Amino acid sequence: MRMIRSAALAAFVLLLAPAFAHADPPPIFTPEEQCETTRTLVDNVRAAKPDATPEEIADTFVNYMDSMGAYNRVPQAKESDRQITLSNIERCGLA
Repeated sequence: MRMIRSAALAAFVLLLAPAFAHADPPPIFTPEEQCETTRTLVDNVRAAKPDATPEEIADTFVNYMDSMGAYNRVPQAKESDRQITLSNIERCGLA
């Protein structure tokens, strides 16, 4: 009887595993850390070009990352990073 309960429990756990495997991982940075990092990016770009738009700032970031080889194996990540950067600029009040 104990073996049957163990087998049933193992089967139940295996049924739940795919649900957890597809869950998004928790964010690496807090919203405050994301804003601080984005603020540094905005400040650096605007130091060279004071009238840079959010789009130009995001483009500068992804082009720099691309030049470092960040998107070699995952080119769709370039547009994703651009959109995240634009979102952070807006959310953090840095436009």
